[in-house]
Amino acid sequence: MNTITRNEVWDATLRLLEQLSEDWDYGGEITGETWLFSDLGFQSLDAVVLGNTLQERFGHPIPFADLLIDIGQRPINDVTVDEWVDFTTKSLQAYELEQAS
Repeated sequence: MNTITRNEVWDATLRLLEQLSEDWDYGGEITGETWLFSDLGFQSLDAVVLGNTLQERFGHPIPFADLLIDIGQRPINDVTVDEWVDFTTKSLQAYELEQAS
């Protein structure tokens, strides 16, 4: 079994964010510390599109609703790119382990 790595998820996420950012007014570099909502101007629909596209890319379900619920309960309703990538990676790896057993 080839486990999906964080680097694979990072690369896929960054490519998608760069494609999406062409439609936004964000001209800065997207890093791990970039906030999706406050820096990139994400709306809820953008997060759904990003999540669905990553699910299609990796062919596994990812419980992004859980992450969005968590974000909604924070004092700052936002998530960094690193946090998004970490959540995605852990979810994909957990799904692969579950399927392997």
